[in-house]
Amino acid sequence: MTEVEITADGPSKGEFRDVMGRFASGVTVITTTLDGEDLGAAASAVSSLSDEPPSLLICLNVTSTTAQAIVKTGTFAVNVLAEDSAPIAQRFASKAPDKFQTIAVERGQTGVPLIAGCIAHFECVVDETVRGGTHLVFLARVVRVSSKPGNPLAYFRGSFGRMETAPDAAALHAVRDYVVGAVTDEAQPLDAEAIAAELDIEVGRAYQSLVALTTEGLVRRTGATFQVEPVPDQVIFDYYAAKLAIEIGAAAQTVGAVGPDQLAELRTLLEATLEFSVDGQFSDPEGWIRANSAFHEYLVGLAGSVILTETYKGLRLPAMEQRSIRESTRATAALHDDHRAIVEGYEKGDVELVLRTLTAHAKRPQETRAEAAATASAAVS
Repeated sequence: MTEVEITADGPSKGEFRDVMGRFASGVTVITTTLDGEDLGAAASAVSSLSDEPPSLLICLNVTSTTAQAIVKTGTFAVNVLAEDSAPIAQRFASKAPDKFQTIAVERGQTGVPLIAGCIAHFECVVDETVRGGTHLVFLARVVRVSSKPGNPLAYFRGSFGRMETAPDAAALHAVRDYVVGAVTDEAQPLDAEAIAAELDIEVGRAYQSLVALTTEGLVRRTGATFQVEPVPDQVIFDYYAAKLAIEIGAAAQTVGAVGPDQLAELRTLLEATLEFSVDGQFSDPEGWIRANSAFHEYLVGLAGSVILTETYKGLRLPAMEQRSIRESTRATAALHDDHRAIVEGYEKGDVELVLRTLTAHAKRPQETRAEAAATASAAVS
């Protein structure tokens, strides 16, 4: 066996707690009763121990009145808090004199209090108690369990939050397309069940996808309610920044390295983008979106990387543009000039021209929306 030298200088208490804080966990309240008095303490140090017999362990500070009561009674319950139970967790993490005031409880098989509204309860009898540093570790047999549907409250870096299951990629893409394609200038409620039925996916996956989209700024969540709102400008700009990063990488590899047939196809796709605007307005927004998408996807595809192309398509830019481009949207001449310059750069093998134009092209949505906002402001004044 290899010997490992342990130095005396381990992490400080602060360092240890900081690093342990990066380990996300569920949140429970450990409850017991002693001489007619209910006691409880919030705890995240709970772990399954064995399933034969069903056993678990909990850790409580040795100074905890709840821990001292469990030493005497030998019984306790683990109450797994639901995602909306942060106030309960905070109450039982405090030194409030009567933590059970206003808390609805039921009595377990051993007489311990079971907090109502929890997603799971474990009623336990202590088999062994071990002291470890500042804490008592209770190894206990589980004598009764109960549960109900719901998501758990989570604890991470000193804060409470939600713990969600990640949606699968196919469901997330489908729901994102649905949400982004819901063209509206006003907030609209989103029904996970209706979305699941329309997209032929499980309701749970539709719900998980909506939760994920809240982090992208596409959906707003209030409790269990979701709504889609007009896409914030910053979200649009972030999408175009990601688009630019991919196109810059593809262009840096391919300018000067493509053949005549590919250049001819690129020019054909350029010409197709010129057909959908008249007098500075989009005559056919959907036609423009299709043609523009085909042009840019072909640029990325010149790199010959399936992964890069799929990553680019994964941005779902056509769906995003359906939310932001109308017939009233100004089709600036710069959009067409950029496409011409990109093709010209490819034909001449001028990588600097292509990279410079792609960078300017990615800023056009920001310029157009700023111009529209200024025009609207001037009209009001």
